[in-house]
Amino acid sequence: MAGPDLNLLLALDVLLAEGSVVGAARRMNLSAPAMSRTLSRIRAMIGDPVLVRAGRRLVPTPRAVAMRADLRALIEEAQGLVAADGAIVPATLRRCFTLRISDGLIGTLGTPLAKSIIAIAPEVTLRFVREGEETVDALREGQIDLDIGVLDASGPEVKVQALYEEKFVGVVRVGHPLLAARITAKRFIQPRHISASRSGRQRGPIDSALEERGLRRDVAMVVPSFYAALFVAADSDLAAAVAHSVALGAQAAGLRIRPFDIPLDLPPVAITQAWHPRNDADFAHKWLREQVRKAALLLRPRGSRRSRPGAGLEQGP
Repeated sequence: MAGPDLNLLLALDVLLAEGSVVGAARRMNLSAPAMSRTLSRIRAMIGDPVLVRAGRRLVPTPRAVAMRADLRALIEEAQGLVAADGAIVPATLRRCFTLRISDGLIGTLGTPLAKSIIAIAPEVTLRFVREGEETVDALREGQIDLDIGVLDASGPEVKVQALYEEKFVGVVRVGHPLLAARITAKRFIQPRHISASRSGRQRGPIDSALEERGLRRDVAMVVPSFYAALFVAADSDLAAAVAHSVALGAQAAGLRIRPFDIPLDLPPVAITQAWHPRNDADFAHKWLREQVRKAALLLRPRGSRRSRPGAGLEQGP
């Protein structure tokens, strides 16, 4: 009797990860009708609907949920066998890696990473997904390959590697009155401020440091990302606080802003990458982690030490 079609198992893994026929088709370089036909074959092979419609999404059946972890482990083991001798040839490597990362890091760390991989591994696809609920479940279940950013907590089984430390700087538009003299803590709070927080927080470590000096800033606007804060600051009299590398990248791209040191004692934050230990023996995954580490070296200030995991902020100070 013929065994199961391993190509269908691979397709099922992608379908479960995407929860969408269109998304799975995109990852597997297929048309949506072809992916739908593949799903029908999977259902016939397993004898279960596997994915059922819930509004606009597809949700897994109990049978699919029960087999998901074993299926992911099987796929990863098979991928590891392809490179069983430990040799990875980037030019011929075909794989889609999913990285959970913030918008700010996509524009800084993600840029040199993508350039490098496009140049040396043209068949590799990097799929960046935005941060949301930062739990280890996505790593554990194989929904993402790497979690990159400010990771305050992780499961005991998760592997973590420090990449670099990021500091935060103030930013105002070119010609802002704040730049006319030395920026002290009292002058720092003269303009109204923009708070960058994906969860909508108005207060952060900057406010705590100001309170220690008997000062407070007036937050006029809360935005969900560093880039939103930068664009508003560039065209207004508001001040923002963003990651140093993000500010430098935006300035180099031509945004008319001026970064400055924040006159407060603010600790740097640790940027790390995390993965599930089952990927330790996956040579392709090792190669990916090394590419991330090399890209991070470009962002690490000269003479800086490695960052310490866990000492982080949610989005900005």
